Amino acid sequence: MTLTAPPVPGTTDASNSTKASWLWLAMWSLLVLGVQPWSSRAAAPQGSTGSNNSLMKGVLLGAIFLICLAATKPGFRTRSSPATTLYVVYAMFATATAFLLADPGGPLLRLARLLIGLLLLFMLWRPLIRVPERLIRAHLLAHLLLALTVVLSVIWRPTVAWRPLSTFGTGYRLQGVLIPMLPPRVGEVGAILLGLAIIAFVYRKLAFVPAGALVGLGLVLVALSRTRTAAAAVAVGLVLALLLTRKTWFGRIASISVPALMGLAFTVIPSLQTWLLRGQGTKQISSLSGRTTSWQYVLDEEVSLQTAIIGHGLGNKRVLLRRGEGDIDVMAIDNSWLSLYWETGLLAVTIVGIAFIVAWISVLRAPTPFVKASGALLLGYVSVASLNESGLSDLSSMTLHLLVAAAVCDADRLRAKAHPPPPKPRPQKYI
Repeated sequence: MTLTAPPVPGTTDASNSTKASWLWLAMWSLLVLGVQPWSSRAAAPQGSTGSNNSLMKGVLLGAIFLICLAATKPGFRTRSSPATTLYVVYAMFATATAFLLADPGGPLLRLARLLIGLLLLFMLWRPLIRVPERLIRAHLLAHLLLALTVVLSVIWRPTVAWRPLSTFGTGYRLQGVLIPMLPPRVGEVGAILLGLAIIAFVYRKLAFVPAGALVGLGLVLVALSRTRTAAAAVAVGLVLALLLTRKTWFGRIASISVPALMGLAFTVIPSLQTWLLRGQGTKQISSLSGRTTSWQYVLDEEVSLQTAIIGHGLGNKRVLLRRGEGDIDVMAIDNSWLSLYWETGLLAVTIVGIAFIVAWISVLRAPTPFVKASGALLLGYVSVASLNESGLSDLSSMTLHLLVAAAVCDADRLRAKAHPPPPKPRPQKYI
């Protein structure tokens, strides 16, 4: 007979597993924080250019990588989703072409951040991604923490947390101050929090009270940030998520009719119309707040064959518009696909486009409804937001949403293949 000593309190496998889980959740939350476009304009007056805190984000990302490396056991097993692999190919291509530019320093730093982020996904396969529900829960928790920093910003510096609208509109928009985030980023955080909480409640992963609190917080952030892109993107994402996972005709009809009624409400209720228009005129609305001007410039510019293939350089997200003699205006491109072409060329657009399609294929093949719905929500959000915002060319929140959706759905399919459900018993025939 073998005697086994009782476990020492605090050193059991369960407690060690819990501590490790919290470590990986913390690392993922810091990664989500590190891909946010911190901007000093969040604490500056309206109209100032500000600058991104690239050095701080690089230090944070490096610290996350070192901690994950120290916590990872030697000889660990890993896996990459096809979309992540294609992003590695894109990063390698962009790195090679960066040396052909006159000033490769800036693009290479951005590509180094992207490669570190992709390496982190390899390292997080076993603790987070292999069980896809863990990564979805970590992504939800990370956006909850970001949302709470915005709430604390209102309490800490209320005068700075409200940013005046541009000269085309009237009113104020909520922004982050504790962690500097402009209103569009606050709207994105609220939209992702809102969408994932609804999906978790529908599939009984969250109880009514916590789900209601998260949905309410997400709605408040989207409404007070007055971010129309985030509102439209999460609505489309939710419709796609429910359509792809509802098995009954009633569920599918409800998935379409509820958002349709909400859209109708914006055309009927005056207060919702005011929120949607933001005081802008017909010209500003039709030009998407001036975005189409820069889009047309990118499409019309005559470039050399080399520039068309390798782009102008990663990080070059703005164009110079000359209007009349000596009148020069700097405008953001604000379209992920045109920005990707402008920065890294046509071949990069092709690689990222294939990664985007492959990610959707992974979502469609996911067998678990909750995982499939979460992936469809994130990819649906990216599909809409990428048309009105830039981000798919480097390590951004939008790129992370795409890679998370692809990773969890690919892991879900592999799990189902490794552990297939038992066959249904055949009905016996009685003679």
